[in-house]
Amino acid sequence: MVDIVARSDSGISLTDTVLINSVVWIRSLDEDELNPSRRMIEDLIPMAAAGHFAFEEKVVTSRTELLVLLDAVASAAQAGLRPILHFDCHGSAAEGIFLKPANEFCDWAELTARLRIINVATANNLCCVFAACFGMWHATHLRLSQPAPWYLVIAPENEISVGVLEERTADFYREVFASANITQAYERVLKPDLDLMLCKKVFAESLTRHIAVNCIGSQGRKRREEAVTAVLRGRGISSPTREQLAQARRDVKHRFQASQWVIDHFARTFLIGREPGIDVADLARLADNYARRERRHRERAKKQQH
Repeated sequence: MVDIVARSDSGISLTDTVLINSVVWIRSLDEDELNPSRRMIEDLIPMAAAGHFAFEEKVVTSRTELLVLLDAVASAAQAGLRPILHFDCHGSAAEGIFLKPANEFCDWAELTARLRIINVATANNLCCVFAACFGMWHATHLRLSQPAPWYLVIAPENEISVGVLEERTADFYREVFASANITQAYERVLKPDLDLMLCKKVFAESLTRHIAVNCIGSQGRKRREEAVTAVLRGRGISSPTREQLAQARRDVKHRFQASQWVIDHFARTFLIGREPGIDVADLARLADNYARRERRHRERAKKQQH
């Protein structure tokens, strides 16, 4: 078990535990790029053994080999594998993971879809480290309506040098194996050159934006009325009575406010059985604060235009 301790920018505190029992190092590099990778692996193998973690190095040379490997990881996860997937390769913001020597990409959407399958198989315990430029760009494919592709990911948003990775990777894993606290290891060793995302923080902050943007003010009123119209249409009612209209509005009200229904509805899928870590009071407070900040930003922008 590895501990998670984190605090989001919106003030959400998270203390949690993730199950990890192995590191799967996925490498796709040219022969002339292997020396730094080999040195890191030579350091990690004895560390993992000392910390009672399994360590596997998997070499993939094409998109097809990567997808086959990820399918195998998903099958192993159903049998108890709880890995950190470490991607040792190149990346492109627009095109995804670059696989050599085939010189082809696995795009971020396809990779994220495969990671979702693995994370479901691990019961939301998958951790990923992208030692690849622009690795965090895969997060543009996160959706609250789909399972999270990982419990935790560490990746650069922009380019990152091989020198930084070689200098810090062994120290990061040494800290993880010794302290059993992956967020602490990130804070001490990899920040700020790489970023960290937790699915629970993504959940809370995305739900906050959803409530603030779609459920408050004029936009919220518009969406509620659209939902009421859809409910009445589904019931075959084209000219509702006052009572039918009032009932339809009651039926959709919980969807457009900070409610337990909203939290449970999205958490059930995105968090794959984990507790969301926020309650209705948290969500209402966060959404109100977000809406206030956005109003201030709009007001400042309006003043600057005059």
